[in-house]
Amino acid sequence: MLANIVFAQVGINTTNPQGIFHIDGGRDNPISGPPTPVQQSNDFTVVATSGVGQGTLSVGVGTTNPTERIDIANGNVRIRDINNLTGVGSDRLLVADSNGVLKVAGGEAFSVLNSGNRILNATNGPTLTAANDWNNNEFTTLTLDEQYDAMNAYNPTTGEFLVPQDGLYFMYGVCGFNTPANGSGTFDGTSGDAFTALVVDGGRVSTAHNVIYKGTKNPGMTANLFFLVTNSTLWLKAGQKVTLQFLTYGTSNMVDSLSDLKIDKASSKFIINKIL
Repeated sequence: MLANIVFAQVGINTTNPQGIFHIDGGRDNPISGPPTPVQQSNDFTVVATSGVGQGTLSVGVGTTNPTERIDIANGNVRIRDINNLTGVGSDRLLVADSNGVLKVAGGEAFSVLNSGNRILNATNGPTLTAANDWNNNEFTTLTLDEQYDAMNAYNPTTGEFLVPQDGLYFMYGVCGFNTPANGSGTFDGTSGDAFTALVVDGGRVSTAHNVIYKGTKNPGMTANLFFLVTNSTLWLKAGQKVTLQFLTYGTSNMVDSLSDLKIDKASSKFIINKIL
């Protein structure tokens, strides 16, 4: 009995295969040595590589030196007829890192404290009054004091949060209006409208509204509190600007004196968590 064992590399359009199977789509590779990045751009290569996933085979498209199980040098991946089955709870979200490597999205559990994926907690500051600090029917940015700013992205002077990096962000805003507990003026149904909004690059992405009636009373309390709460979860790009803004319309109909309509910054908040 005669047995022959042959170890070979297969090259198509090349006499200089760089793996166990190599197609030189442009027929432009050198007869010896590794091809240049430009020459590799039209190549398809299967190589035996240890330490890449489980097993030893890796595929390179546009590269003869794949560093992952499937390594595509550039371009997009397309599935022409993907199934339309509804996802289930065990499905996982894929993301690409800065090197283009696909992986399951990580992220920490949602944090309600100043740690983990919480990156901004702004609250407190001087009380505002309608008599001195804002105009009727004009959106105004609410500036709050930094309590926690993990990425140094919030400017308490301007109230702007400058997105530090691309990602999925949860944003939560509270604007705390108040009027005197014993009322301001006579209650007769006269009212005005108060709004608060989360704003990205000048465009409102989430808005809350409340009606404030003149003469409203809240005996036993230090003030009538009107909390306007709004939130939004968005994919944001680095460099975008996020603000928490407010507006009152029919302001003079809310109180007898504009100095009685206030925004209590201790009751106001601007909170951001980076989810991914």
